[in-house]
Amino acid sequence: MNDAALQFNLAVSHSAHVDAARRAAVNLARDAGVGQALLDRLTLVVQEMARNLVLHASGGEMLYFQDDDHLQLLAVDRGPGMQDVARCLSDSFSTAGTMGAGLGAIRRQADTFDLYSVPGQGTVLFAGFDLHERNDPLQVAGISTPYPGEESCGDAWARKGNRLMVCDGLGHGHAASLVATRAREIFLQHDLNLPQETLLERMHHALASTRGGAVALAEVLPQQAEVRFCAMGNILGVLDDGRSRSMVSGNGTVGYRIGRIKSFSYPWSPSTVLLMASDGIGTRFNLGAYPGLASRHPAVIAGVLQRDFRRHNDDATLVVLKHA
Repeated sequence: MNDAALQFNLAVSHSAHVDAARRAAVNLARDAGVGQALLDRLTLVVQEMARNLVLHASGGEMLYFQDDDHLQLLAVDRGPGMQDVARCLSDSFSTAGTMGAGLGAIRRQADTFDLYSVPGQGTVLFAGFDLHERNDPLQVAGISTPYPGEESCGDAWARKGNRLMVCDGLGHGHAASLVATRAREIFLQHDLNLPQETLLERMHHALASTRGGAVALAEVLPQQAEVRFCAMGNILGVLDDGRSRSMVSGNGTVGYRIGRIKSFSYPWSPSTVLLMASDGIGTRFNLGAYPGLASRHPAVIAGVLQRDFRRHNDDATLVVLKHA
């Protein structure tokens, strides 16, 4: 979820999938040079999270994300949910005839733990591991999933400083992935003093040799109590502070033909949640329909909304930013 350099998402509905998820996560972490002590913690957590999907939800999805600073795991299901979250977190409680230590063990082993569960609607469970200590006033997480059946995703997102970028390459598959990857590279290389309008114009020229796509840039300026948004194409930007407001995106395809590039300014407060979504996410999502969700970790927010509003005929990306 944090501008992931390595990731996977796996359907988990059988005990064999539990082992597959564990091996995939541990192998990626080991290849990145993660030490044995953290690998042992990761092994326990991913195994317990995947087992919970099989035992308690009749299946779901495991998502793993890894970058230079974090290892993050998300388990998403549409199962029966939890009637009493606090009771389910206790080591002595079980609904499946097990020892009942799963959720408690996950919470103890992870550096960051959060969940959101609604009876009859399912559960989203998050566990994060910090590779480096960071004092960051903002929390950011995102989920990108490819068009069903494709190995590469035509969407990409990235964070640099207080700026976010989401790109949706036109179409899907390898050609769309080339667009999104190039946009991400340009974004991560840019000077933060560069105006957003200039950055988007540079992206437009750089993507001229590709099929192009939609691009959105957002910058949060807490000291000025302001968010600046600059976008072209079907990237949805939403601010939610108890009421939901959509931000303005211009018409055009970056890399092909665009109109006038313009940034728009919106108010920001410590209670504001910023959401950015490609058009693989339905536009009717509303945090207000999920009591308490806005207070959860951005990865949990992204997991719930992606689960409930993802369209399965496109790549899909949802990024969430809020105060830590």
